[in-house]
Amino acid sequence: MMKIIFKLGAICLALMHLLNIGGSIVPGWLMSVASAAMLIPGLSLISSGFKKATIIFLALGAAILLATKQPIEQWISAWNSMTNTVAIMVAMQLIAIPVSMGRYDLSICEWAERRVRSRKSLFVFSNLIPHILASFLNMGAIPLSFNLMGKTIRSRMSQEEADRFMSISLSRGYVLAALWAPPAINLYLVVQATGVAWSALLLPGIVLALIGFGLTYWMETWKGGVLQKESENSAGEGRTKRPQSRRLITREDRALLHVIVVAVSIVGIVFALEKIGIEQAYTRIMLAGIIVTFVWTLLVFDKRAFSNAVREYWEDGLLKVRDMGPFFVAMGIFSGALESSGILKLISPSIQSAASWLGILSVAILPLIMIALSVVGFHPFITIVLFGKILAATPMPIPLLSIALSLAVGGAAAYMISPFAGIIMSISRYTGAKASQISVRWNGKYGIALFFIGVIFSIGWGALAGR
Repeated sequence: MMKIIFKLGAICLALMHLLNIGGSIVPGWLMSVASAAMLIPGLSLISSGFKKATIIFLALGAAILLATKQPIEQWISAWNSMTNTVAIMVAMQLIAIPVSMGRYDLSICEWAERRVRSRKSLFVFSNLIPHILASFLNMGAIPLSFNLMGKTIRSRMSQEEADRFMSISLSRGYVLAALWAPPAINLYLVVQATGVAWSALLLPGIVLALIGFGLTYWMETWKGGVLQKESENSAGEGRTKRPQSRRLITREDRALLHVIVVAVSIVGIVFALEKIGIEQAYTRIMLAGIIVTFVWTLLVFDKRAFSNAVREYWEDGLLKVRDMGPFFVAMGIFSGALESSGILKLISPSIQSAASWLGILSVAILPLIMIALSVVGFHPFITIVLFGKILAATPMPIPLLSIALSLAVGGAAAYMISPFAGIIMSISRYTGAKASQISVRWNGKYGIALFFIGVIFSIGWGALAGR
């Protein structure tokens, strides 16, 4: 029963945000009812790590609102302030319907078996697949990536090697999408907190992601890296040889091309919607996801497969929001309480003074604090919202574009290094490796290296394009 109420609340919340495209059609109190219908049963479904954070932020937000004697309108505003993030996740999970209906998982798995031969090419492929999928599926990219790549990777190496190989490639491939992809929650929070347009972050984000791919490939060829022992003999171990098709373009090739076209289409639609004047970033993302889902579903439509895919979305797809949904409602209450209480205005002069004293180093210091806090349990989503709002409200001697880019890089690095991040915990469940092992031991050096390179890039890019 709790699951049904949670799912209905999540769907109603997404529909209400869609209805508000042309203005505030849905009353705030009614949206609060839908979010409460998701939050309350969601507390019984949420994982332990997110449950603690959700309860803490609910309590802190309510305490601030009570202590500052805020009117009921401010309570409703705070309650609803981050429900648009939940609506994005609900809407983007719809794309799993045509993915399931067209059996793209099987096709891409076949493509890997036929085309990907060496360990190096397998590493590149297993970085790219979650990266592409994350650009429109969010957290749904993780289980699908494991379904696509897990069997192939485990057939070619020992269990310990395979666990490390998958953890590294999937976590880094997924997180790098958060530097540019429209549905990436990290990037959306940066846009929401700083006010910098997503289109301004797109090109530098793509460049940063390419740098990140080059960095991970280079670092894993070092001594002790997963690619150090590459050889033609070991690359083919455990792999069943399959006859090569004589056709130039196979069904598997078309399937992979379709997925790439979908990712590019979502980016293009979001970009176009921004340029024609649809102001809300979350509205653009939701519309892009719904349009692409509709067209893609028509192209691969099969009545029986469609009913099965819709059932999967209801039974499993919506539950992928069970951790993030309640968490973002609680975070919205807390961040909304901070804004309405005037606390941010009180600490803004101190931040401004510190920024003036630190100068350009302030671009690196706060994201570095974000990474350090993530290791001890502060989720990057929290610090992105808090630091972003503070920095955006404070006059700084640095272009706001540099600040936004450094927050995006810091959030990506923190999300990769934190053992409490959803992506790390998900990968831990699938591989059996400890979350701390994946985050700190296997991704620690890479995350720090990516952060410092990214900060230097952010300063340079902002100096050239941010004024």
